[in-house]
Amino acid sequence: MNRGASCRSLVALLIGVLMLFCAMPAAAQEQSPVTEAHLQQINALFKQNNVPLGHVVFDQYNRVILKGEYADEQEVDRAFSLAQTVVGVRWVSPVTPENIKVKEWERRIGSLFSRSRVIQQSGSLDTPPGPVRNRYAIVVGVGQFMEQGINPLQFAVRDAESFYRFLADAGRTSFPRENIIYLTNQQATRSNIQNAFNRIKSLAQEDDLVVFYMSSHGAPPDKNGAVNLVTYDTELRPRERVWHTSLNEQMLRDFTEGVRAKRLVMILDTCYSNGAYRRVPGFLPPGGKSLGSDDREGYGISQGQGRRVLGAKDLVLEDSPRAASKTQAKNLTMDDGWGKVMVGASTGGQQSWESDQLRQSIFTYYFVDGLRKNNGSVRNAFYYAQPRVSDRVRSEKGAEQNPQIMATTNNWDMKLAKPR
Repeated sequence: MNRGASCRSLVALLIGVLMLFCAMPAAAQEQSPVTEAHLQQINALFKQNNVPLGHVVFDQYNRVILKGEYADEQEVDRAFSLAQTVVGVRWVSPVTPENIKVKEWERRIGSLFSRSRVIQQSGSLDTPPGPVRNRYAIVVGVGQFMEQGINPLQFAVRDAESFYRFLADAGRTSFPRENIIYLTNQQATRSNIQNAFNRIKSLAQEDDLVVFYMSSHGAPPDKNGAVNLVTYDTELRPRERVWHTSLNEQMLRDFTEGVRAKRLVMILDTCYSNGAYRRVPGFLPPGGKSLGSDDREGYGISQGQGRRVLGAKDLVLEDSPRAASKTQAKNLTMDDGWGKVMVGASTGGQQSWESDQLRQSIFTYYFVDGLRKNNGSVRNAFYYAQPRVSDRVRSEKGAEQNPQIMATTNNWDMKLAKPR
């Protein structure tokens, strides 16, 4: 036998196994704690809660996955939520139309094809806009909630105020105050945010710049794996109402698709953490977390959710800043950046932390500081904040938090301040 060829084959096999392992969901890389008894308990809950034709089984990673037939999406959500109350968030597999039968989903899939044809026919998605004409912003901070069971956030409103003050600084930026919609606590209802989306969609033109910032809790990942954004009036009873009454992925996607501006920056300082819902009876599994998880279980915006919200199959994902070319260096004050950008305070499997010392969210504190020190450059502010957030969370909380950025173009460095 050729020893060299044999070694190469072995290496190739090991690489293939490693790639397969890395592609698995994080929870699936561990031994599943889910048992047949858990499946039986969930299936019994389905019968008790009017989900007569649905049931759960193990998926290929020994997570719980929904099977069977469901009357509508609300029934799917109810079943998905019941499963989470037994085994937790990380051991319930996202739902797809291939797994289950839902007549409502069949209708939606048909409408998606016609909608995609309309989007493709526009033909202008890859054309850069002209110089920025007008700037619009929506700034939201929610620290107090209508539902008493949701744990308040100490500094969410302060985060929003910090970002608002940067945008409204007439000596630094060109966001007229009348172009900034500022919503906090009782004002930050789901309908008010939707109205703000509709207003900006009606005003912003192709050459304008639109910014959306929000600091709040996240809801548990839904059946698509998306973390919804909790508004002041988000409801928790029955449990699946948290997805129906929060700022969901569809609302964000409708906004990004509907706004005409070719410059859109979304900054989401939100995440789901179990601690936000510990006082809500029956919301969490026994032990207050997913089976086998620690007390710091949390979930931020995932790359899959970013792709769906931004409406892009391929995103620009940068782990570290690229060196600017000589041409870029000469034009640092030009506002020629464009595209759709989503900035997340943490990655899919992490929390976003507040700091008693900084009296703010750690991410927003450093991101706004980066904007001030870098003439409003989104790219420079992000890469200024990224290592500082990770270091601060590690030293102050003993945890990991790694901000992430996703964009639809390579030239995504938009400026949120006047060129000097």
